[in-house]
Amino acid sequence: MPITIRDAARLFAIGAMLAAALATGADTAIRAEIEAATSAATRFLATLDTTQSAAVVLPPDSPLKANWSNLPAGMLRFERNGIRVGDLSDPQRAALFDFLAAASSGHGYHLVAGVLAAENALADGPRASRLGWSADNYWLAFFGEPAESQNWSWQFGGHHLALYVALRPGAISMSPTFIGIEPATFAVDGAELTPLADHLSGGVALMAALPDAQRAAAVVRNRPRDLYAGAGADGVIPPLEGSRVADWPAAQQRQLLELVGLWVSVMPPAAAARRLAEIEADLTRLRFAWNGPLDASGSIYYRIQGPTLIVEFATRGGVGTNAGHYHSIYRNPGNEYGGD
Repeated sequence: MPITIRDAARLFAIGAMLAAALATGADTAIRAEIEAATSAATRFLATLDTTQSAAVVLPPDSPLKANWSNLPAGMLRFERNGIRVGDLSDPQRAALFDFLAAASSGHGYHLVAGVLAAENALADGPRASRLGWSADNYWLAFFGEPAESQNWSWQFGGHHLALYVALRPGAISMSPTFIGIEPATFAVDGAELTPLADHLSGGVALMAALPDAQRAAAVVRNRPRDLYAGAGADGVIPPLEGSRVADWPAAQQRQLLELVGLWVSVMPPAAAARRLAEIEADLTRLRFAWNGPLDASGSIYYRIQGPTLIVEFATRGGVGTNAGHYHSIYRNPGNEYGGD
């Protein structure tokens, strides 16, 4: 296992993130986050030989950006981009995870760690070898040479994970990003971990908090088999349906923003605060759709959607265990793959 996790990270408070960004100056803070990510990427690249570097750094306009999936390696019909974690030496692997820590928030890094730890739980199963369940089967790629003065992006993923983060001078964006988990509950060193528990409980709590009329409006008859806008669905816009956030009380609007923050705050804090401010400014144009039992006693699905936001979360029947299986996607339809 490349990293050890003892505690599941909790969502950074949205207000604290905004306050920190304002106190520092948002532009200055984001420039510092870009510098930190770029420096860590450069240090990682310095550990690689020429062949490895050529595999990791792809052209900034490469069509391979869309070459991602949430499937395990044993089920894929293509090779993921970049270099595989399992093909790195211990120092190279440490430098890769140092980069992920520098290029995301603490919350984001712990989500990544949680997905990989769950993969280790699957790796003990009888089908692990055939399906490629292994924390070694995750790949990192850069599109463009990492540099503060130019556009570049990074992609990290494997089974149940596909992060795409773009960096431009003065701006960081993240879309598309898939985060899933199986099993949803597992133990590491005797401690129980539930990395996506807040994503489930946050949706349930929001439905419970809505006034009756708005809750009834949120319930939709149909749901996708998995996700409308998941892997292989670039450009797909789900039907706009469900409860209009413009009709909600202010407290539930804020609750929705905090739920969206579970995805947005994967980015470094100042970049996440800026994106959350954009979403908040457009909050009344969002819709919230729900399918399934209100107490999540069975399979549930919810979607948060507006002109610049698609969030989907679904619970599914387990493939490897009976301890839960979740899929989710975050997209900004107006800024996919850094706007390229």
